[in-house]
Amino acid sequence: MSKNFDLSDFLKLTNADGAIILNAKGELIDSENVENGNNFAAMVAVMVTMASEFSSDIKIGGLKQFICKSDNGVFIVDKFDEDFIVGVYSKELAKAGLIMMSMDNLSKKKQA
Repeated sequence: MSKNFDLSDFLKLTNADGAIILNAKGELIDSENVENGNNFAAMVAVMVTMASEFSSDIKIGGLKQFICKSDNGVFIVDKFDEDFIVGVYSKELAKAGLIMMSMDNLSKKKQA
């Protein structure tokens, strides 16, 4: 999927500030507007692992997406599969809905 996915186009569509693609091992596949991409990918992989285990422990199903909201922005991670995890951040909370909708559309395309 990552070969057919253009982060730059995704950022233009959502007007988000930055994005990253990684695999479940924390290996960076691609990034746009992210400093220290390799470190960021490793941290996101740990967050995905912890969120996946938590989701399983409380018996709500497999992890699909999680959202980190701060005082100054939002970070949304979508786990499409083990080899394709996308994290997108915006410094404007109002963009969260558009980012999530765009990630859902991407998920539908991936399943087709």
